[in-house]
Amino acid sequence: MKKILIATILFSFLMGDSYSDGFHFFIKAKRELRQGNADNAKMLFLQAKENFEIAQKNNSSQAILKLAEMYCNGWGVEENQVKAKILLSQALKLGLVNYTNKCLKNLK
Repeated sequence: MKKILIATILFSFLMGDSYSDGFHFFIKAKRELRQGNADNAKMLFLQAKENFEIAQKNNSSQAILKLAEMYCNGWGVEENQVKAKILLSQALKLGLVNYTNKCLKNLK
């Protein structure tokens, strides 16, 4: 029983790190994009996406929201408004109430 508890805590800890790692890549990617370094930005956005998808499995509304932003804006992924709207709905169902991304606001 003790091993199961430790494994559960470790799993939760790792999922939390996935979001923060993804967010770190996301911020760096946006900076690269603003500076005109599209290739670097795409690589960083893909790393962010991988981390956000891991965190999404743990129902991280913030990770799901960031994925929605990426699909809505076509940042590092193929732009997909339908997928963005589905992800936004998931995040809202999990209790997310604040988001500032203009693209997402236009979806609602």
